Amino acid sequence: MHNNQFLSRRLAAWREAKKINQEVLSEVMGFKDRQTLSAIEKGARNLQPEELMLALAYLDISFEEFADPYSLVGEVEYSWRQSDATDVILVEFEKKTNRLVALYRDLRQHFSTEAPSVIFPRLTLDKDSTLEEAQRCAEHLVDELALGEFPAENLESRLLKRFNILMLYIDAPKDVSGAAIRHKDVSVVLVNRSEVSGRRNFDIAHEVFHCLTWDALPPRHIEYAYSKTKKPHEERLADAFASALLMPGKSVDKYLAMLDEPLNELTLNALADKFQVSSQALKWRLVSLKKISENDAKVFDDSLMVNNGHSRDITTPRLYNQQFVEYVAKALDSGLISVRKMATVTGLTIEELKQLMLDYNKPVPFDL
Repeated sequence: MHNNQFLSRRLAAWREAKKINQEVLSEVMGFKDRQTLSAIEKGARNLQPEELMLALAYLDISFEEFADPYSLVGEVEYSWRQSDATDVILVEFEKKTNRLVALYRDLRQHFSTEAPSVIFPRLTLDKDSTLEEAQRCAEHLVDELALGEFPAENLESRLLKRFNILMLYIDAPKDVSGAAIRHKDVSVVLVNRSEVSGRRNFDIAHEVFHCLTWDALPPRHIEYAYSKTKKPHEERLADAFASALLMPGKSVDKYLAMLDEPLNELTLNALADKFQVSSQALKWRLVSLKKISENDAKVFDDSLMVNNGHSRDITTPRLYNQQFVEYVAKALDSGLISVRKMATVTGLTIEELKQLMLDYNKPVPFDL
């Protein structure tokens, strides 16, 4: 069912994921030296069943997990945007989201009727770039892609589509805002749909920056989004880019001039709602545009700007996205994937899978 080359590549990926060197695993598998294992991992020697079983026992992995076609172990890089999530939580969540990314990739390849997207040139930014250059790059994209006065309205339909970046709204642990994921076939942005809307939009723009600068500015595996310590340069660039992308200077100037009252917590909240960002993000964007000073910004009462002054967040997006769910429905309806397998890969119960179809007004192609 699985060719030897696949098993050899997967063995190397799992060994590296478990941080085990070739010398140790070679001894476990009964080899006299690591050259034999090296030859197996390179595909120059076949992996024997008994050798694989010895390796899996030591790695503490079942054969089902090892050979799972929806596992992307060793094939993807993550950059998590989070606050206080533990490594254990992130490792387990990566396993789950790996399967979603693999499923989305495979279903898109199977069902998409569009020609492959032309990937926009990577952003011309590197480790020597300044915050101002990142902001100018973002404002250029606003004009180039016609994102409009309020770019948050067009992030999915224009920005992500133009760059061939997939996005999924997910239910994530409370300390995780989202992630940027790089794979040789696709870039993916994950967004915690439980975050307030302004923060979700900022997360999307921030993670898009990482997807488009990964080679020149590789992000860290774990990014502390709300750290009180100084952020790494690539994260400060990503924040500057996201801020300028969502709040272009021309639009900010236009709507500041239209205010009938002095700038205060109420007017700042109302303006932030227009841009679909948080009041805090808008406040610091005004500082970067030199519309107010840092001292002015500190005078605002932050307690009046929580959720932009609303008692609760106004909207919560549906799980995943329209395109993904359409592909899921087609896969189930055509029998490409069984209901049980789809539930396993998505991590949903069959009842939750049915509700997902109903949430997107799709016929339920199976009986409970």
